[in-house]
Amino acid sequence: MRCNAVIVVTAALCFVTQGFAHRMPGSISTVKRSASGDSIEIIHRLHSHDAELAVAAVLGEGRISLENLVGRAQLALYVEDRFFIARLSDGGPGEKLALELVGAELDGEFVLVYQEFAGELPARLAIRDDILRDVFPEQVNHVNVATGGEVRSVTFSGDDEWRTLLLE
Repeated sequence: MRCNAVIVVTAALCFVTQGFAHRMPGSISTVKRSASGDSIEIIHRLHSHDAELAVAAVLGEGRISLENLVGRAQLALYVEDRFFIARLSDGGPGEKLALELVGAELDGEFVLVYQEFAGELPARLAIRDDILRDVFPEQVNHVNVATGGEVRSVTFSGDDEWRTLLLE
């Protein structure tokens, strides 16, 4: 009987602590060669609830929904204005690459925003990722750049602006 009570109490504690868990706002962006090999694709993965709150706040609207095309388009345009890749020039960001907005789709509790670049990534580049950081000060964004068999990563938090990567 005592063993069963311990199991019940342990299970109850696990259940209760899950209710108090706090998910930190964050995103993951992946930059890699497309499956067809003719372009670079950028995939931004955001928690849909955070994305809805942020875009509504920036647009001054009470609420947006990513369940509909208009809400996903608003989010995609928001992301387009806050994520940049540039050629590294004299130790800092130079000419920005012309990233093309492709669209957005829901994936469970996440939303994916797609961009692409119709060229080669420069061997020396600068990245800036301000997605959701204008609304959530604690937001942490990770950007993974996959080239060949390697993945290089940069992280953005706080007042971070441009990060550099050498792919050579």
